[in-house]
Amino acid sequence: MLLDRKKYTESAYIGEELFSDPEKDNLHKCMVVEQSIGDGDFSLDEALEAYLLSKEEYESYIAKKSNANIFLSLSGNKAFYSTIKTSFAAPLYIEIFVKMLDSSFDDQLHNLLSKRIGKIKKELQGMSKDIKELKAKA
Repeated sequence: MLLDRKKYTESAYIGEELFSDPEKDNLHKCMVVEQSIGDGDFSLDEALEAYLLSKEEYESYIAKKSNANIFLSLSGNKAFYSTIKTSFAAPLYIEIFVKMLDSSFDDQLHNLLSKRIGKIKKELQGMSKDIKELKAKA
């Protein structure tokens, strides 16, 4: 039984179309895709096609979510996310990302890509060092 019959009238649908937020709709779609993949209902490609999302949109959602989770685990407080993102955790976050690179590939693939991974790691470690030096000078 419907709890709120007004919600399902024609005027509600018109209002929904007029006042919808595309960014919020996209976020909702990404969350549903993530859930349906996690439940084993769809593969990634099937879910993206079913919910009319591009792979780039979904990857962006996962990246933002991962960043937020890492910064939250570093700070323990969601309220400081934007401050931490730009100051305290930037070098630590980069160092965590470097460790994620090491553990992301199986041995065979890691051996094939070792030179490239090494270059990326060296650049990231240099960025972390530069940020630490800038913070020390400030």
